[in-house]
Amino acid sequence: MKSILYTELASDFLVQGLGLNTLENAKPTAKVGRHEVELVRTIDELIAFPVETQVIYIGTAKEGPFRAGDVLMSGSDELLDRAFKALDEIEQRGIVVGLSHESDSHQVTLAKEELSEVLQDWKERKISYLCLFLVEPFESDGTAKLVSTIRKIFV
Repeated sequence: MKSILYTELASDFLVQGLGLNTLENAKPTAKVGRHEVELVRTIDELIAFPVETQVIYIGTAKEGPFRAGDVLMSGSDELLDRAFKALDEIEQRGIVVGLSHESDSHQVTLAKEELSEVLQDWKERKISYLCLFLVEPFESDGTAKLVSTIRKIFV
């Protein structure tokens, strides 16, 4: 299966951590586990992909109700399950959040307005997706744990 990665952070940690090949003028790609992985650099590239793809979106979140270094997650059930297992293995705290601007008394929410329309499109097209948000401030240890989590999701 093809997997698309997008990050709000500088992508160097993903390129190095996942061993992505960076050929001149080409998108960084690699085979990780059974997955062909491609790193895209813009939201527009992220939106324009075929249905038989899974998406992993990596972003950041501000401290507040969350602790520095926490991993906040939203996504399809199968990928959320894999993410929880991966986080358990590396003893990292993961919290499932809704990405809506509307407050919900049954779910913790993280307002990510720029993603709401994209997520609706993925849900309608039945795209398998996972959004991971690392709570700031985070150190290189946090990005290393994020790479480990992503690797375990792909296996």
